Amino acid sequence: MRNLRHWIFAVGLVLPLGAAAQTDEALVGCGQTELLHSNTSIKFLGADPQNAEAGDRRILYWSLSDLDGRFVGTFDVVSTVLGGSAEFGHYVQADGVIAAPSGELFVTEVVYLGDATDTGRSGEDQQIIELIVTGGTGDFSGASGTVSITVPESQSDHLRDRPMLLDIRC
Repeated sequence: MRNLRHWIFAVGLVLPLGAAAQTDEALVGCGQTELLHSNTSIKFLGADPQNAEAGDRRILYWSLSDLDGRFVGTFDVVSTVLGGSAEFGHYVQADGVIAAPSGELFVTEVVYLGDATDTGRSGEDQQIIELIVTGGTGDFSGASGTVSITVPESQSDHLRDRPMLLDIRC
């Protein structure tokens, strides 16, 4: 009898967790999905943190939420400086992974930044950065499409709750 009570208790705990996971999976999927992303960390890796040069990298970690603020995944990006200067701007190769409960999406793009050394910014004011989906895993296996990120005007909360549109074909 004791084992039966433990089993019923365990099933009672697992069922709500499984239902929550299914709800999260439905939030990020094929088709169009609007999300918000917020910076959790940006690191600059280079010889001179005041002057980005070819080969220097920015490592970005983002938290993804739906429009109601519920966590739905992460977005990790490595941006490698291809060339340029702080005076004239930099071109960077951005390669990223969006991790959601139903799989991962791989994205890439060459992006222009006013100054890749300034880790407090990830683009120019009022810019839309469009990354290309190159594939994925799980439900996103063989996916294509775009991920569009709106960069708002610079301000103290510039890296919080930024709009992001996933347009995924699976």
